Amino acid sequence: MTTPALITLTYILAIAGIGAMFVPRLPSAIASCAALVCAHIAGAAYVDAKIIIYWSIATVIVLALRILQPAPKGSATAQWYIALGATAGAFVGYAIAPTAAAIIISSAIATFLGSVIYIRTPKARAYHVAPGNFVQFICATGLPAIVTASMSAIAIATVI
Repeated sequence: MTTPALITLTYILAIAGIGAMFVPRLPSAIASCAALVCAHIAGAAYVDAKIIIYWSIATVIVLALRILQPAPKGSATAQWYIALGATAGAFVGYAIAPTAAAIIISSAIATFLGSVIYIRTPKARAYHVAPGNFVQFICATGLPAIVTASMSAIAIATVI
């Protein structure tokens, strides 16, 4: 494939990963990891073999946790709040400082804030969140969102 085709495929896979984040049934990290691989093949300067290995391990961890979970935590509405927070945080982090650390940290902060906002809605009152349950809720839904949004943002940022 040519470089423009790979860059286009990188954009498509990154956007597909972000879109799949809003649907709790789809493993969105796979598409975002594929976007990073396409960015690497397209010749992105930042995405080297170490970065691919690091994010591939993160994707495997997210998929393993997904398999080990007995049932999805929260609702589809909670997934929307968390996914929107992770996506917005990743791109705000890139706007603040175009580094992977800024993208990951701001995505994590925005994911936490998105989950706190969801917990305070009337719809979430049916889902009783004790302090221990909140941590389990944020880990089960927030970690995949952070990994996916960060990979997508890094893939898009490296081929711009």
